[in-house]
Amino acid sequence: MPIYIYAAFRIGQRGNRMQLAIDGWRIDVAARTAKRSNRTEQLSPRAVRLLQVLVEADCAVVSRADLLDRVWPNVIVGDESLTQVVSEIRRKLANRELIATVARGGYRLTAPVLRDVGAQMDRPAATDVPFTLDAYALCIEAQDCFKRGGEGSQRAFVSLAAQAAALAPDFAEARSLHALALLKRHVFWSEGAMLLDDVLAECEAAIRLKPDLASAYLTAAAAQALIGLADAGIRSLERALWLAPDDAGLHLEAAILVLSMGRREAAAALAIRSAMLAPRAFDADLLAARIFQYTDPARGRAHAERALHKVRAELSIDPHSMRALYALGPLLAQLGDHRAARSALEGITHHDSPLEYYRAIGFAQIGDMSAALERLDFLALRGWRHGCILDKDDGFRPLRSDQRLQRLQADIVAA
Repeated sequence: MPIYIYAAFRIGQRGNRMQLAIDGWRIDVAARTAKRSNRTEQLSPRAVRLLQVLVEADCAVVSRADLLDRVWPNVIVGDESLTQVVSEIRRKLANRELIATVARGGYRLTAPVLRDVGAQMDRPAATDVPFTLDAYALCIEAQDCFKRGGEGSQRAFVSLAAQAAALAPDFAEARSLHALALLKRHVFWSEGAMLLDDVLAECEAAIRLKPDLASAYLTAAAAQALIGLADAGIRSLERALWLAPDDAGLHLEAAILVLSMGRREAAAALAIRSAMLAPRAFDADLLAARIFQYTDPARGRAHAERALHKVRAELSIDPHSMRALYALGPLLAQLGDHRAARSALEGITHHDSPLEYYRAIGFAQIGDMSAALERLDFLALRGWRHGCILDKDDGFRPLRSDQRLQRLQADIVAA
């Protein structure tokens, strides 16, 4: 898997204290501390000195003999001592690629060095901005396309995110958005493409650029789960939630992810948290309603009623909101109004969209198994790869005993 590395290095003074900014870490030379987000590491004096020597070399190779002479002046030590200090830096700064070993040469830093002597460390220079206005605008447009839901807008989302990442490769948010776009394409309309390696590479690049970027950890978690690395996926998910405790959209995506992994209680809690964080949005209540539908019917109905109220409020503002139109039928069906549900489900103009998933749920809820399977067949033909959720989403419980669903699910998972 390709690894993309980006690190900004600054040398500056704060009072009479030398400061280094390396790969997201802020190193106080006098105190020998390295800090990044809420993590602090204590470095040995030799480790700090070695970093200073490598920074001064400006990415050039520094020989072992020179390093031994400058890091251990007037002290006779062997190569083993140098190797141990290099290992300490790689381990404590959590980046094995930060210092490269050059065969029969020595060591070098793996990113350009930006010197900014005497600058205030907390005030970024204009050259530190990692994106252009055009790249930023592309990201905004891509996110807007993603929210619309139609396949055309989803394809535009992928294209625009790719353009933004190519235009500003050092812009962490663009790399993370591109990772999400690749993941959505892989899951919903892959058309035979296997994209998870690319997803993980983009996530890794985004995290290198911005170690506290929660969205990159969330997308990595989903990709890891899809390739069978459930434990790694949960660790990435935990990191994302810790970094963004107040992000409603992230909590909703996390709820869907853990539901697909069979962790219903955690999914319900995350959906409820998302609904609390975004009280006007209906998506989280829509998910919670299905999770509780059979295990706690009163609670499921309460969430369905809240979601329906919000859906109708959105449709009163935007009668063409695709997400609201697709949510209406399943909610009416869960609340027992099957006639209105069928009218809502059949009234949607067909779209080549992943949102057909919700129409399949609605038809299953009103007992029209053929129509539900037809919608799922459509998704499968477009390359939908999320079949594992069919036996975990209670919206499809009325279909569970149908052998046609079991065969379809097996085919999707095998793909």
